[in-house]
Amino acid sequence: MRAPEARHGTPAPSIAALADDLHGYETLLQALFAKGGELSTSAIRAQVAGNLSPIAGHQVLGAISHAQLLTSNALGHIAEAHRMLETLGRKLGIDVHAFGDVLKPPASARRAMPCEMDG
Repeated sequence: MRAPEARHGTPAPSIAALADDLHGYETLLQALFAKGGELSTSAIRAQVAGNLSPIAGHQVLGAISHAQLLTSNALGHIAEAHRMLETLGRKLGIDVHAFGDVLKPPASARRAMPCEMDG
């Protein structure tokens, strides 16, 4: 993927950094969401292994679920940021390929991933 360009075709490092950071932040949120799913699974397995009633620990499960919901909302907001940056970039005459939410993230953002994710 080529670097975003300013209006006159000059590469804009700050714009490229913005795209990299946007995708890097999105990747962190995805990893956080995946870890939350693992935590939910561990909590249920611990409840079952302890032969506890579903009532025991339900507040903990509720708190984990609430955190997952907030993380999901954050992912939605980042998707909206993609769209806003893409729209703004078009208005400013900037190459917006790096901001689109349907394209693969730039290589630098993929290198920033804290853990390997499938896909």
